[in-house]
Amino acid sequence: MWNGNASTGGTSSPDPEDELVRIIFSWSVQDVMNRDLFTDQVKTIPDRFSGLTGYLAAFRFPLLEEMRADMSANLADSLSSGRHFPIATVRPLSVSVRKHKHAVQTSSAPAWYRLTVPRGHRGARNFPCTGDIVVLSDATRPCRRPADLTRNGRSCCLAHVCYADGGALALEMVASQRDWSKTPGGTVSVCLCSAWFPTRASGSAWTTPPQSGGTLLLSERPPATLTRSSTCTPLLGRSSPRQDDTGGISADMLAVFGLNSSQASAIQSCVSVARMPRGGRESKFSLIWGPPGTGKTKTISVLLQLMSQNSNCRVLTCAPTNTAISQVASRLLALRKQHAPAGSQGCHGDLLLFGNRQRLGIDAGSDLEEIFLDTRVERLKDCFSPATGWIQYLRVLQVFLIQPRPTERSYYYQYVNVKACNSPDPVKFRESYLGRPLFQEIFHKLRSCFRTIMSHVPRAVILEKNYNNIVSLIDMLQDYSSLFDRIIAENEEQAGYSDLVKDLVQNREEIQCITRSLDRDLKLPWTCSKDKIKQFCLDSASLLFGTVSGSGKLQGQRMDLLLIDEAAQLKECEALIPLQLHGLKHAVLIGDECQLPATVKSKVAARALLGRSLFERLCLLGHKKHLLNIQYRMHPSISIFPNTSFYSNKILDGPNVTQGSHECSYLEGAMFGPYSFINVDGREDPGRSKRNTADLEVIMEILHRLKEGRSQGVSVGIICPYAAQVEAIQRAIGNMNTMHPLALRVNSVDGFQGSEEDIIILSTVRSNGKASIGFLSDRRRTNVALTRARHCLWILGNVATLHGSDSIWTELVRDAENRRCFFHWGDSKSFSSPGTLPPPGTPVMGSEEEYRAAAVGFWAQLWLDMGAGATRIMKMVVGALGKMQWWIPGTRWLWS
Repeated sequence: MWNGNASTGGTSSPDPEDELVRIIFSWSVQDVMNRDLFTDQVKTIPDRFSGLTGYLAAFRFPLLEEMRADMSANLADSLSSGRHFPIATVRPLSVSVRKHKHAVQTSSAPAWYRLTVPRGHRGARNFPCTGDIVVLSDATRPCRRPADLTRNGRSCCLAHVCYADGGALALEMVASQRDWSKTPGGTVSVCLCSAWFPTRASGSAWTTPPQSGGTLLLSERPPATLTRSSTCTPLLGRSSPRQDDTGGISADMLAVFGLNSSQASAIQSCVSVARMPRGGRESKFSLIWGPPGTGKTKTISVLLQLMSQNSNCRVLTCAPTNTAISQVASRLLALRKQHAPAGSQGCHGDLLLFGNRQRLGIDAGSDLEEIFLDTRVERLKDCFSPATGWIQYLRVLQVFLIQPRPTERSYYYQYVNVKACNSPDPVKFRESYLGRPLFQEIFHKLRSCFRTIMSHVPRAVILEKNYNNIVSLIDMLQDYSSLFDRIIAENEEQAGYSDLVKDLVQNREEIQCITRSLDRDLKLPWTCSKDKIKQFCLDSASLLFGTVSGSGKLQGQRMDLLLIDEAAQLKECEALIPLQLHGLKHAVLIGDECQLPATVKSKVAARALLGRSLFERLCLLGHKKHLLNIQYRMHPSISIFPNTSFYSNKILDGPNVTQGSHECSYLEGAMFGPYSFINVDGREDPGRSKRNTADLEVIMEILHRLKEGRSQGVSVGIICPYAAQVEAIQRAIGNMNTMHPLALRVNSVDGFQGSEEDIIILSTVRSNGKASIGFLSDRRRTNVALTRARHCLWILGNVATLHGSDSIWTELVRDAENRRCFFHWGDSKSFSSPGTLPPPGTPVMGSEEEYRAAAVGFWAQLWLDMGAGATRIMKMVVGALGKMQWWIPGTRWLWS
């Protein structure tokens, strides 16, 4: 990393991100597009490891291959879609400017350039950010394919964005590359394509050795065997956690939260292990297995609520996505408000959510805004300011109270003189003379500052004595203000006026005592620097929330406990980011290995098990899991198949879903009961991303009926495994507001993980004569799609294709028929009575033969209608479609 020692031969600790950028600098664009670049070096990640060095090395080449594959896909997509940026100016940067925290130190100093982008291209959604890897080219016209970047003598190279500011970028690249500032014409028209890989933060794990004093979870020796007596960390092998201690968490303490026995048991075990002394022989990991609808988020929030009662324990809660971490933080806030002790409402200074406001979905005025880092910094900035903050107004108040006040007699004489001089309103004179306007300004400012401090600074930092003094001071100032008002409003000649003045003096003395105490004992920052206030917030909070990748920004922070939600959806190398924080003595992984795994774009890396999570690997090694075994989401008719197929009937239905009130009838007919498979005669369109027009028409018809049925407040989710089908449905619907009163959402299976809706319509899309269903056969993906509905799940699919696929869908179709939940769309009888599977050998609409016959008939009739003279035109149309790789069955006869 470039710093003051770089030019003098000093050394600095290697930054893992710098290591990755050095390797990327050694690649050419051809290397990025080469699928075989790391094929011979990628090895399958083992289940056990011989030591920490071997553990980290096992992820190195699979991770590099995944980065290459992701950069390749992004580069091709950026070029084909025209997402590139022309450059207005290019100039080299001086050495003094290069000393930037994001600069990379290479064996030879890299070349640095400052590039500016024309105004019309600034602020675009895909505009490069600090840390991105981009492609720089001197192409004078837009390139559509990666090969165009180097065609006809063009030059291109990879560059690292060290910082981005408005329309200016500071880039560094290998010094041996051409001098981009000495191009004919002085400026270059370049193509700038964002080619950044999503695993940037996870990449920091593969070269990072344990920090001194940190990564307790990584530093133990691996076990030699899989014995029950092994006490080594399960990150390298396996150990068996103790389950005989509740950590002081009694059943009565948990009863107020309405937990079931499996939830309570999991919480007691985690609290017990987390509270044990550092360096014990217990496992460093606890695993909570949370199938869909089993109250996983509630369990996490109660666990965090209990841990927050110990101010000495700092807990970091992470999740792979912004949506997941926002849900956990929101649930904890709701729980705290529900069970808040008297007088502590609105005090959430110990909670801190960090990240990107837009990606976290934080709206102005929302509950999450109260604990969001950027909002907290802005609000505390005024309170900590030396010129306008609490300490300034507290000292002004002290001066105000110390100043001598006029006696009644002197005040009376001045008042008489004012009346004799025909002064304006005597009440206004008394206000000004007694300093009421100044006091009101001091009072309102102090009250505002202290309320902000009590809301955004932990009570453990304020200290209990100071907290109580702040509350007392606000009450006293309110009383003082009331006395002020009464003295000004009443006539000093009236009885009792002197008593008011005495009360005012006594109240003033009590206020002075508290202000002196707060001035002396309340230790808070005295600064306007946002960076210092931000650091204070991070250092002070005891419960922190952020994404796994974002946790890399907490390096230097000391944590005691780590919670990772959706841990089974996270690559193991990504989990190493928060696991490397200093001070960790225990980690709780919450997830479900039967749901979606991490996304891996490279098939080579996927075969090497890069997408496997730490949660899944520990399960394979036999580490004990705490199963949450009661589901509270799905109607029993919906939950029965997933429970049988994915969870070996270990999940029970909660009392809320077995009651009659959970069964809702939104449309008439047995087809629209709680669970149904609806056979749709249709055909998938060719193409990389599939879509099915027949499914689309059925979906629109169902939505029309739901809308006409005035299903007020009903949430409807439409799940499609293919992006093309999602886009087709969204286009057909248009503005979602037109579906009112339905709350409608359309997304992929991945987009629905962690969500739930009243009604789910699942479009399987696939319909072909080969019974080919592609990645739809993925059991984990199917599990997610089938477990999102609360009241109704309606599955649309072609029975011939799905039943013949020899996959989980074969079992599902058979199960639907056995349970009399199988229906045929278009058959009026099926709306009220279930159908049956066609006998073997029976032609089914959608089969290859029938579809080809129908297509031949269509083209023949069209030829007859147009006349023999149109044959030439028809051949031209079919030939053009053939060149576009559109396959049209039944047209071969045109060429005969």
